[in-house]
Amino acid sequence: MKQITNGTSGMKYCGPTVLGPIHMYFSIIYRHGRVMHDKVMRQFGLTGQQMGYLKYINENPGISQEELSRYAQIDKGAVAKAIKDMVSKEFVDRRQNPGDKRAYCLFPTEKAGRVYRLGEETYMKFERNITKGMSDEEIKTLTVLLGKMTQNIAEMLEGGKI
Repeated sequence: MKQITNGTSGMKYCGPTVLGPIHMYFSIIYRHGRVMHDKVMRQFGLTGQQMGYLKYINENPGISQEELSRYAQIDKGAVAKAIKDMVSKEFVDRRQNPGDKRAYCLFPTEKAGRVYRLGEETYMKFERNITKGMSDEEIKTLTVLLGKMTQNIAEMLEGGKI
């Protein structure tokens, strides 16, 4: 099993033999996933984060920037900046909402569809690799637990506890 060294303490984590704080595992998974997604998306001039937005826009055509920001739990300004870049690269069409002139609806372009498929393959490959050796039941349990944790974070944000 490959060991990952924590740069601060020098402690080596090699799976379940050493239990560390939960956030450490999230951080490791996030960083390595981001590196992989960035590497794949770089050829299109996109970041892994933008691929996440593109995925959601493809699955929810016509979504508003505000809805995307809420879904991703990312600051509206950061989402607006990323969308502006994706519009300039012709991955997203940004159209004024006919019911609210201040809001915009986001639609994937044909070009986005091709990149979306590659991104989906990348996500699925990453998930298969990080869940290797887990049973379907373990993956289901993990998914439920992560969903609960995500909900707890959302409630903390709404309650001003973060």
